[in-house]
Formats: sequence, C-alpha cells, structure tokens
Amino acid sequence: MVSMKRSDLTKKTRRKRGRFLAWFLGIILILGMAGYGVYQYYANPKNLLLTPKVIHYNQASGNPAFDHRITFLLMGSSLATVNNQVIKNGRVRDRADTIILVSFDPQTKKIGVLSIPRDTRVFIPGIGKTKIAEATYFGGVPEMIRVIQNTFHVPIDYYAYMSMFQFEKVINDMGGLTVNVPQNEVYEANGDPLGINLKKGIHHLNGKQVLEFARFRETQMGDIGRIQQQQQLLRDMAQQMLKPQNIIHWPKIAHDVIQALSYTNLSVNQLIALGLAAQHVPLHTVRFATVPGYGSTYMDPYMHQQLSYWTYDPHLTNILIQDVLLASPLTKAQKKSLKIFVASGTSTLAPAEELAHLLTAQGYSVVGIGWANHHNHHRTVILNTTGDKWLGSRLAFLTGPSVSSFTAYHTTPWDVKITVGSDFSPPKS
Repeated sequence: MVSMKRSDLTKKTRRKRGRFLAWFLGIILILGMAGYGVYQYYANPKNLLLTPKVIHYNQASGNPAFDHRITFLLMGSSLATVNNQVIKNGRVRDRADTIILVSFDPQTKKIGVLSIPRDTRVFIPGIGKTKIAEATYFGGVPEMIRVIQNTFHVPIDYYAYMSMFQFEKVINDMGGLTVNVPQNEVYEANGDPLGINLKKGIHHLNGKQVLEFARFRETQMGDIGRIQQQQQLLRDMAQQMLKPQNIIHWPKIAHDVIQALSYTNLSVNQLIALGLAAQHVPLHTVRFATVPGYGSTYMDPYMHQQLSYWTYDPHLTNILIQDVLLASPLTKAQKKSLKIFVASGTSTLAPAEELAHLLTAQGYSVVGIGWANHHNHHRTVILNTTGDKWLGSRLAFLTGPSVSSFTAYHTTPWDVKITVGSDFSPPKS
C-alpha cells in the first residue's frame, strides 16, 4: 500500500475546495443574473402590462393621447344590510360606491388619479340619465366601462372591482394602515353594522376602521370630501407598500387582492409588475383630481323620484383629463378657456393688475379685476374650483408665496379666483 503524504492530501483538498468554491460562486452568479433578469422583466410594465394587445386597443379607441399609456378602472362596491346584517356576497348585483381612473405612462413614470363622484349624472343606454354608480347595477363592470369610455373618452385597459367588505382583509394583510383622521368621524356607531366611530388624529387603523374612513361622507364637502379621504388612503397605502421591508410580502398580498376582487382582468404577476414599476415613481409627483361639477336635483328615470345628482362640467373635465391623466401641457385653447378673476386685497389695484397681465401673457383669460372684501390681506389666496390641484400649483408660481385651496364644486362664473395679498411676489423672469 502506497502511503500519501499529508502535503499531497492538503493540496488535493485545496483543489477540491477550490473547484467547489468556483462552482458555488458560478451558481450564485447565474442565479443572481437570472434573478436580476426576472426583476427587470417584471419591473418593466411593457412586458406584462403594456402588451401589444393593449397598445392596439388604445390606438383603436380614437384617443391617440392614450396610445402608450396604461389605464386602470378601480371600483369599490357599496355596502348594504339585510336584517341588520352586512351583505358579504362579493358577487351580488350592486352599485359602485367608489370609481377611480388611474393612468400610468411607463416611459415618463407619471401617474394620474381621477376620481368620479358616484352621483355623477350620465347616460346609461336603456335607462336614461341617472347616477353613474347605477351602471354596475344594470350591466355590471362591462356596462361601467362602456359608460365611462362613452362619457369621458378614456380607454380602459384593466379593471378591478372589489367588494368593500373584502377591502378590510387586504388592509389587515398589510398589517393595518397609519392614517391621519382630519376630524372626529362618527355615524350611527352604536349597534349599526355600518356605523363609523373614528377619533381625530394620527392612528394606526385596522381593516374595519380603514373601511370606515373610506366610507365616511359627513364632511363639509359631503361626498367630495369622502373622495379626498379615499385619495389620501391611496397615497398612504402606496407609501406603506413601497417600503423596502414590505416588498417581500407583495406576492401574498397580490394573491389576496386577486382573491378579494369580484371582477378583474389583472393577474397576480401583473399586480407585482405594477408594484415594481411604482417603486420608481415619487409619490409627491402623483397627480390627484376629482371630476368637477355641482349638486343638482332631477327626476330619476328608474326610481321615478327626485334624486340628488352631481352634474359634471364637461369643459373643465376635458382640461382635467389632459392635465392630470395625460400629464400633458394644456393647449392654447384650453388655457384661454380657463376663467380667472383677480381681486386686490391691498390698498391699491396695481398688484392685481400686474398679476392679470402675467396671467394673460401666459395664455389664461382674466374675466375681471376687482377689490377683495378687505384691503389688509397679508397672504395671496388661490381658490381653485376646477378639481385640479396641479393647475393651482402652476398658478402659484406666478404669485409667489400663497395659500391654495381647491375643490371640485364649481358654481361660480370664474374657474379660479386669486386674491392678491401684500406678499405678492411675481417671478422676475
């Protein structure tokens, strides 16, 4: 028997270890490259969302501005009770309580969110002019899609309809949600299964409480205030979901979301791809808006009684779609069609006249210059009734420091009113 020296054994052992290490590092490298490839594939919306079929559909829609965008219709059902019990059947014929359009440009990474009030008066074939929420009651999700496309001329690529009862489970899957409740929100909280009881302040809410926050409409602005709370929830949910420590939970949450949806044409993979794409979108750049209009009363063609409606402003809505959903500069005609009233809150009309000149030079229409209710305004105030917050931010650039408020209620002969204060500081160039 030939004996082997310890040095020879050591060399062979080292060679084996070297080969093993090389193989191990090679496998890690291959897996890493494969994982990166999978990540790049999923993170690019063109692969799983902006498909050739979607592009062809958008091109055929007659609205070329949406050709290379991805548009989603998000809907939440209303909650109802029978014998004091909440209806939990996700497939029961119901009205859409929440209606939101989301448009995403995968190249510029710009996202626009447009809420449509559920009482918006629209034409539903075979029924007549009634509330847009009724579309899902009479014809389900396909009818809602047809009504929105015919009314607002926005092609819808993907849709998701969720029972609001199932919304609770999704929030609980996320571990709850931290929400800033702007006021005490109480509505028949004692014994009513649809009661609401939330305290003002920043709280970490569970699914049931978040649903209460989304449903509450006893605000100063009624349903429009409720819509603003729902938009706040979308921001809060996105902020929580996009935290790095929460990404590992995406597959489970995406699966649970699909299970919670009554009707959708989105897959789990597409939801994950959407989340990966959203990682690259700063939340402060997401544009939120609400279809503008005013409250009205009409005889309902189906109920045969007087009902309250939201009569939307088609002209302002078209501007809003261009500015928010498409994130495109307003055309000269759209700018000129916006009516702005300038009021002086100082002892002289000179600053108001200077601002009016700046607005006209920018292409806007100034419909009047006058005095404010008093002459000691320290801050310039912009009252924007177009439902488009982004428009107000651009007007603020022309005034310098200002206080901006915006609403979707539009009942005035002007679209925007700017009260010039002593802090008026126009741009130097």
